[in-house]
Amino acid sequence: MVNDQKEINEFWNWFIINKNELVPKKITESFISQLDSKILSMGKFSWEIREGLIKNYMLIISPGGDVELLPATQKIIEFSPKIEDWEFYHYKPAKKWNFQLTLYEEDNVRKILDVKDWEYVLYKFSDGTFDIIFKAINLNESSEDEKLLVGDIVLESFLGEELSLKFIKNIEFVKDFDGADEQKKGSITFLKNHFDELL
Repeated sequence: MVNDQKEINEFWNWFIINKNELVPKKITESFISQLDSKILSMGKFSWEIREGLIKNYMLIISPGGDVELLPATQKIIEFSPKIEDWEFYHYKPAKKWNFQLTLYEEDNVRKILDVKDWEYVLYKFSDGTFDIIFKAINLNESSEDEKLLVGDIVLESFLGEELSLKFIKNIEFVKDFDGADEQKKGSITFLKNHFDELL
């Protein structure tokens, strides 16, 4: 966990000085390398710069799939400066999206995956966590590792990384739901509302 307040302050001071060079359409390989180095010096985090949800730009310093790192990224963002065009997050927030993912296969081949026809069943446990079962016809030929990777991305897109890490225990993919699950299934387009109702 990040405990060095001086290091956090130094990072944000550097960000303030260089903020105009870090905007998505302007950032160079040199500044990407510098930003990456400064964030990784605080911990094994992921990061992303993209269009903001409220303001023009967004910087995400994320736990990178490790729920135990959430308090550390939260601490860093708690000390973020107030900058007119920037917003800051300690996790990847849910997206406003068209239910399509852009994936890259071998040789950097670009593939669009449409998930709006996916179906799911959600199981809630007494400790407040969930298992989720997906039926995704367009992933039937994919390996289990590929399915789980895409499943994580889809959940982050719908729920945001923080909720996904804290509350989703297991992801499973099936070709068909069994009899009981067939009665419980829902369209993935309603997943966020369903999840919010159950929390």
